[in-house]
Amino acid sequence: MAVNKPVAVIDYSVDGISGERISSWLKVPFTVVRVVEGEPFPVIAAEKYRAVIHSGSSYSIVDDTSFMEGAISFVQSCSEAGIPQMGICYGHQLLARATVGIDAVARCKRIEIGWRNVLFLPEWPFAEVSGEKAVWQSHYDCVVELPSGSVVTATNDHTEIQAFVNRKMKLFGTQFHPEFDRVQGNECFAEDIELFRRNNIDLESVLASGPGFSTGEVVFNNFLETFRQE
Repeated sequence: MAVNKPVAVIDYSVDGISGERISSWLKVPFTVVRVVEGEPFPVIAAEKYRAVIHSGSSYSIVDDTSFMEGAISFVQSCSEAGIPQMGICYGHQLLARATVGIDAVARCKRIEIGWRNVLFLPEWPFAEVSGEKAVWQSHYDCVVELPSGSVVTATNDHTEIQAFVNRKMKLFGTQFHPEFDRVQGNECFAEDIELFRRNNIDLESVLASGPGFSTGEVVFNNFLETFRQE
């Protein structure tokens, strides 16, 4: 990666705060690009960036938003140019949809929300993360197919593909959200009491928990280190 170029954080969140949450963990120059429903995907050049991080969103990956065609084209352009890309939840699913097609993503049978355990497999790029760890989850959609050459790096009984890496295509995806620490994560959960009630999930038990490690510090660094070019 060209170290004199910034990391692009593409913010697909409806409230426009995912970019700030993600970039707060980055120890390298960055720029945040906001994506808004009702508007086309912003005109940005892949070669301007050392890496790209696609955020999560409350939009569903199986729906065709106003920006979907442009987002898919941008993912493909980055891949063709050899720009490393990380996707988080919606962004993780976007990487699969853009490289495989719409059949690579699907609606889950039930929501996954809370501090949920994920099994980090030996294939996770760095040994500092291994075994079962609690991470921040909130999703209805999932990835069911990955581009050729991909390796699943984390899993659980709800979503088989919790994380993956594709070294040839320089893709790194996580279904979970590493950008949330315990305070921010629980604040977000507490704002949606009705969601937990509708799904028969004990919010108090969720709020008593937290992440199994410093996901923001570790996961974003692991992404950048995985594709670092000396």
